Amino acid sequence: MSAPRLSIVIPAYNEEHRIPQSLATILAWLSAQPWASELVVVDDGSRDRTVEVVRQQLNGFPHRLVGHERNRGKGAAIRTGMLAATGEVVLFTDADLSTPIEEASRFLAAHAEGVPVVIGTRKAAGAQVLRHQSFVRERMGRVYTWLSSVLICPGVTDFTCGFKSFRRDACQAVFSRLLEPGWAYDTELLYLVRRLGYEVREVPVRWTNDESTRVNLLRDTVGSMAGLARIRYRSLSGAYPPHGCPEASP
Repeated sequence: MSAPRLSIVIPAYNEEHRIPQSLATILAWLSAQPWASELVVVDDGSRDRTVEVVRQQLNGFPHRLVGHERNRGKGAAIRTGMLAATGEVVLFTDADLSTPIEEASRFLAAHAEGVPVVIGTRKAAGAQVLRHQSFVRERMGRVYTWLSSVLICPGVTDFTCGFKSFRRDACQAVFSRLLEPGWAYDTELLYLVRRLGYEVREVPVRWTNDESTRVNLLRDTVGSMAGLARIRYRSLSGAYPPHGCPEASP
């Protein structure tokens, strides 16, 4: 059997209330497409009915339900899902669909032009932020982006938009080497993309802040900064693969 054209990966942690509507929206969009697809949902140690809800809703649609026995963090969940996916293009998105799934059409068009990695940006010309985060969260996000650019990976306008897609070979090369389990995973994966020599294209997207987010500003800010420090240390100590060598052993 040939690989599906697109795999959509969704990390989920205690999402029994939000994920049903998101899955319904994604299924409706995928069902209207002329090519084969699959959904990969990663249960990151949920303590509610997330697994049961997902199984019921995706019954009859090509999907994979994978997961962790305990909560390991968003970066770890996305890594698990991206490596489990079988599509020619693998895209991950947040369970709240802050970026509409329809934006995937423009990402697929970029891949059809030969671009291996496509990332959403809320901060470039053409992006539409329909509902903003709080003032404090937006300022902290700008600080995080600045530090990521200065210390790790220059030239990226938006590290943390949760809508990114990868050609299958780039997906396997990058995510097999991803080490950060928490919120700094975005910066590490883009550092790896650049280090392995893959072209990245930023695509402006529509985005709406979900006010029911589970982000804990203090805890997750501290965790993200610690993650940046670890990435910086690894980059200086030679822990990452040689530049331009996707085939190197992880």
